[in-house]
Amino acid sequence: MLGNLIAAVALGAGTSPPMNGCDDVPIALQVLGSGGPMHGGGRGGAAYALWRYGRPVVLIDMGGDTPTALARAGARPGTADVLLVSHMHPDHVSGLPDFLWGEIVAERDRPLAIVGPPGGDAFLAVETFFRRLFGPDGAFPDLATAFSPDSFPITFRAAGGNDEIVFDRGGLRIRALRVDHGRSPALAYRIDVSGFSVVLGGDQTSRDPAFANFAAGADILVLHAIVNRRAAANPVSRVVALPVELGRVAARAGARHLVLGHLMASARPGNDTAIWSLDDLDSVLSDVRDEYSGQISLAEDLVCFVPEARGQL
Repeated sequence: MLGNLIAAVALGAGTSPPMNGCDDVPIALQVLGSGGPMHGGGRGGAAYALWRYGRPVVLIDMGGDTPTALARAGARPGTADVLLVSHMHPDHVSGLPDFLWGEIVAERDRPLAIVGPPGGDAFLAVETFFRRLFGPDGAFPDLATAFSPDSFPITFRAAGGNDEIVFDRGGLRIRALRVDHGRSPALAYRIDVSGFSVVLGGDQTSRDPAFANFAAGADILVLHAIVNRRAAANPVSRVVALPVELGRVAARAGARHLVLGHLMASARPGNDTAIWSLDDLDSVLSDVRDEYSGQISLAEDLVCFVPEARGQL
């Protein structure tokens, strides 16, 4: 089944190999999008789905192209239980109206929980963002009555992020931790289910020791390799991690498998001063490997990662 479907780059030993098609295994993490702004190489915006017994029960972020990625992955509308929003930059939330509109057209009647960071410093909380989209005076006022407790119940939670439980149902437990992404309030998430743990670090500097503790022992740790080492002198390094910092935090967490996502490329090919990860991927992997000796994979759109068989899934 794997063959040519394997699209991620794995270095070392650890979890089972990545694969396309998550609906025929008990549990898997799927990369819905492996890129970021500018969509270098045609990559979708960074987003993920946790599949369990044939459906994507958890969605993480909702960029503008994420609804398309969900359809390409074979996800049926109306099946996700919770949407986790890492932060309110456009590449992580601009697909929300499209996604919710699709759920309405599909006549969703399953409750949906939406979790995100609190508002602050000109950034909206996710519920406020929703109201400005679908409220009577919002961008889509004709849909103001489409969401109701009877037809489409939605609950919102603004997570303070002090390692708090934000979802706990049916053996699925999700915790949130506030992380440093400059002015933008941002969250990392840890999902524990059936003896399997996945941590999604989101966009952050990875310099807070609390995050390594939060991610301790993760079966899969997803970190965003946005820049290469040339960004060390660039202001962007104040709000995202350098590759060496990604390797360092993965090692401190003792993660079994590190997946590097949110890969970016310069809009001007051949620029030898470009700071983005895909402009010098060899140095990114080298810098991470200098600190972390476990398995490393590069995220690719629609690739799935299946955990090593341990216990009952």
